[in-house]
Amino acid sequence: MAEEWFVQVEGKEYGPVDSDALQEWKAEGRLIPQNYLRKSGETVWTIASSVEEIFPSSASASSESRGTLPHRTLQEIFAETFRVYGKGFPQFFALASLVAVPSLGLKLSLAFVHYPEGGVVTGTTRIAGAIAVVMLGLVLVAWPIFVGGLQFAAGDLAEGRAIRLGDILRRAINLWPRIARLCLFVYGSFIFWTALPLLAILTLAGTPSPISILVALLALAFQVYMAGRLFINFMFWQQSCTLGNLESVDSLSESKELARSRSGERPLQRPLYRGALIASLWLVILIALSAAVELPFILVRLQGITDFNEALAMMRRVLNAPAPDAMTIATYVLSSLVHAALRPLLGIAFVILYFDAKART
Repeated sequence: MAEEWFVQVEGKEYGPVDSDALQEWKAEGRLIPQNYLRKSGETVWTIASSVEEIFPSSASASSESRGTLPHRTLQEIFAETFRVYGKGFPQFFALASLVAVPSLGLKLSLAFVHYPEGGVVTGTTRIAGAIAVVMLGLVLVAWPIFVGGLQFAAGDLAEGRAIRLGDILRRAINLWPRIARLCLFVYGSFIFWTALPLLAILTLAGTPSPISILVALLALAFQVYMAGRLFINFMFWQQSCTLGNLESVDSLSESKELARSRSGERPLQRPLYRGALIASLWLVILIALSAAVELPFILVRLQGITDFNEALAMMRRVLNAPAPDAMTIATYVLSSLVHAALRPLLGIAFVILYFDAKART
């Protein structure tokens, strides 16, 4: 039985049709490389230019375009990252806002939640608590869409294709179950192997002795070791599961292989060291800009304070206030904007690094 296809054009689906009909549509100009296709019985959409039996020349061109990515220096990867970021900034910021907006709502609602010791829980606390639960749910739902959309947008722009936010969102939503499963496994692994040694350290903290201190240091070293191992194994999981269109186990396997590839070369030529350097620089920039956003508000609060006790009392008043003041809200909003602007940069850099690693392996 001949394969049947569905075609997506400007958000509308057409089909099912066979390959011959697709060739006719192509000849008539009704099917172009930027449209999306999926086989009957499948749910994942694929850009038409990558289907070799329909667009053989376009598929070859796509392969050649990826072939231009290898042998790039680290500086060229940074330059390509900012080029892609600048070209698709509105779409990237919109994708990041899917997470940033409910995250801001969660932070603000939690600021209104207060459970006084021995006191009565107010209606404000109940309402704020309910809103916080809803916001947390929205963050968990939106995160896989943001992850998938970021990979698709960065991948298309890196290969010279124009992007539309609607198409990017549709492709990400189609892969939501797969990305969500991997998010649960990857982030759950990090949380588990961080919490377990930390729990051991806190357990030993109550009974200090030379042996307990030694065990705590060993637990801390084990925590650092496991975090490094997980980073290596999961380095490219987002790209493998979306751009590579691999199922959960296969995407983790490819991620591990790519991260460990080119082991015979100099450190800065290996994906592992490049990825660690990129992630570290991004984290430093994020911390620095976040501090720069909060510093003016801290300085305003410290005006007129002459000693440490007054500063401590001021911080207690802010933390125990029944509602956040204007400066606290402004800090939350600006911090959310900074995170929304910077969060896509790390994902774009790893997409470029993924293409480079794939082509050079």
